[in-house]
Amino acid sequence: MSSLTVGVCRETAPGENRVGLVPDLVGPARALGPHVLVEAGAGASASMPDGLFRAAGAQIATREAVIARADILVGVRPPVLPTGCRFRQGQVLIALLDPLSIPFQVRRWADEGLTAIGLDLVPDTPEAHPMDAAASQGRLIGHQAALFAADRFGRPLSGTPGRGSPGAARACVIGSGGAARQAAETLRGLGARVRAVDGPEGGQVPPFLLEGVDIVVATVRPGRERRPPVRVTARAMAGMRPGAVAVDTAAGPEGGLVEGVRAEGVTTTASGVTVMGVGRLLEHIPAAASTAYARNVTALLGRIVRDGTLRIDPADPALAAMIVTRGSLVLHRAVWQRILDQTALAGLP
Repeated sequence: MSSLTVGVCRETAPGENRVGLVPDLVGPARALGPHVLVEAGAGASASMPDGLFRAAGAQIATREAVIARADILVGVRPPVLPTGCRFRQGQVLIALLDPLSIPFQVRRWADEGLTAIGLDLVPDTPEAHPMDAAASQGRLIGHQAALFAADRFGRPLSGTPGRGSPGAARACVIGSGGAARQAAETLRGLGARVRAVDGPEGGQVPPFLLEGVDIVVATVRPGRERRPPVRVTARAMAGMRPGAVAVDTAAGPEGGLVEGVRAEGVTTTASGVTVMGVGRLLEHIPAAASTAYARNVTALLGRIVRDGTLRIDPADPALAAMIVTRGSLVLHRAVWQRILDQTALAGLP
């Protein structure tokens, strides 16, 4: 019988309502061999109570017990350890790591012997796609943003029957990656004529591209700067049609991709365009987002667990791109360079 244990931590980041594994995927995870241990209340914010996890075959435990007993820790974000707790040599962490933003935390993980694997670092190759959490979460964002835009627009995107009625809505999707592709697909499915605009990241969209446009959905590729540059200016939106809608999926307290956007709010430009900030969209669909994320987790577990035994192959190209720390080393080159740069800047040894 396997002694390997997968532990699922409750998320503690403000506004984070997702959970790293859902009851429906506890069975597939256990079929690989390990036991599954879930922190009490881990799924509550996603409407997945402890009873559902128990019924699926998981055990419920305290945070301290999960961190102490788990060989593989699963979270959406890296867990905050209770006072007196630390990672142990050979323990594995699976999460959205965003390692460039936390270089010295990464260094501590290496010092503790933690193997940290980022589901936001999956390479863009067909065999790695089942593990790509950034892409799966992006698709949800794009789909939901398109639905928000269509709902706010107020008339069918395919046009209304009758002589002299407006034709199909014209939409422009800005960005690349899963969110942009899914937004475009959803808008086309609703009958809109869609134009996709990428171009150099950080570059502003020329005003002529938005002339006569009804809907704009602006997205940003995952893993980019926390404060994205404005790509859609008020000048460009002035050329959009009356009643037009612009949805910004990267809106935050410091702004977003659309000029004048307000985080989690709706504003109207001087030219009458409704601007919607939906930068925290996933917080409002935690069950769907958790299920998509858990599928990525399960795919990764299937790659590193065989017959209840942990088998991480560093020669696997997909895994090599995702492993940030292993064997007391920082393996992610960009993170290691940032550690060196910041250490030198601070005058530290």
